[in-house]
Amino acid sequence: MVMRGFGILRSLMALTRNAIRNGLAVTILMIGTGLLLTACGKDAQTVPTTQASSPPSVPVKVRVAESRGLQRTVRVVGNLAGLETATLSNRVTGTVEKVYVDVGDRVKPGATLLQIDPTRFQFWFAEAEAAQQETLAMLGIKDVPDNSFDVNQTAPVKKAQAELDNAKSKLDRQKPLFEQGTIKYFEFFDTESAYKVAQSGLETSRDSARSLVNRARRERAEIDVKKKDLEETVIQAPNGLTPDGIRVESYSITSRKASVGEYLREGTALFSLVADDKLKLQARVPERFLGKVTIGEKVTFRIEAYPAETFEGTVHRIEPTVDQTNRTFLIEALVENAAKYQGRLKPGSFVQGEILTGIDPNCIMVPLEAIASFVGVNKIYVVPPAFGSAGGSTGMNAQVHAIEVTTGQQDGSWIEIKLAPGEKHQLNPGDRVAIDGLTKLVDGAHVEINE
Repeated sequence: MVMRGFGILRSLMALTRNAIRNGLAVTILMIGTGLLLTACGKDAQTVPTTQASSPPSVPVKVRVAESRGLQRTVRVVGNLAGLETATLSNRVTGTVEKVYVDVGDRVKPGATLLQIDPTRFQFWFAEAEAAQQETLAMLGIKDVPDNSFDVNQTAPVKKAQAELDNAKSKLDRQKPLFEQGTIKYFEFFDTESAYKVAQSGLETSRDSARSLVNRARRERAEIDVKKKDLEETVIQAPNGLTPDGIRVESYSITSRKASVGEYLREGTALFSLVADDKLKLQARVPERFLGKVTIGEKVTFRIEAYPAETFEGTVHRIEPTVDQTNRTFLIEALVENAAKYQGRLKPGSFVQGEILTGIDPNCIMVPLEAIASFVGVNKIYVVPPAFGSAGGSTGMNAQVHAIEVTTGQQDGSWIEIKLAPGEKHQLNPGDRVAIDGLTKLVDGAHVEINE
């Protein structure tokens, strides 16, 4: 019938060519086209219909969901800081005589960094010592006495005591003679007056000795001050001990703000130092992890300077309060920079790290390829166990179940999953999940397992 229609169309086209002059071409062409469509329609009605076939199976590969122990972590960002930092300044005024270090130098605790001209301080110290020696000489002693000292042991008091004893002895000899009338009254009166003067002189000597002793003690304090001032002309690195007893092995000079010949006023900032043999990783942790982070836990981190390396530290301090503005708390981890990393880590570096808080032994894990994500929804497709096995027969037709899940922590090429809220299906260790062809799958789709 179709062939007959095409024959009619050819005949009409021939007639059209002959009838162009008479203006009948369009009419004939329209009639022919109608006849062709009618013929094709009749022919199409004679084509028998076929029955609907079953939907095709999607070839997939499967893997088995596993239960694994997973290291739980808390992700943090923060900065490295020196174990100790210090800005050194001068307590005494003066001119800088020598500078021994510069930026970048490493120094031991107690090392000399700068010398202020000590000349006038040496003079003041010597003057104070001389004044003290003079006072001690007046007392007749060599060292400054303590509070238990007996002033009767001083030279002036001993002299006054001797004069009193002599006056008393003379008075005791003359008194019987005066009573017998052997000597005259004025002679006895002179002797008695001398005794009383000696008594008064002894008390005066004791008071004077006490005053000299106090002066010697005051002069000793002045000497200590002058000695301290003289020592303060030497600027030294700190003693190298943290409040919790960690010893600092060395410091790095991070800034120098004084030069030779410069006159320093009291309190001028001279040097900045940082102890970087050990570093502190300081990071803020969300409040919800307050019960999970404890002292002694391991911290791993990376820095941009060495992106391919992972560094380690140990939680050393945990801030006891939560910041109300951002609901976080501060942790400090101790990093052995010199001992483990040859001092390559620098204070101030930005870090991204994880606090290892423990191992969760029963986590359901699937390969990353098993996750199908679309507009924020994650699904996996589970192949029922009745159809083949992960390592068994292939080519069997199965109908998959789509399960909505949420993803958790990643471990290499595997990822933790949990059922999404409201999901009615279950996923257990040992269930098979599709790992390819996911874009062609829907819930209830037929699959053919390929190994």
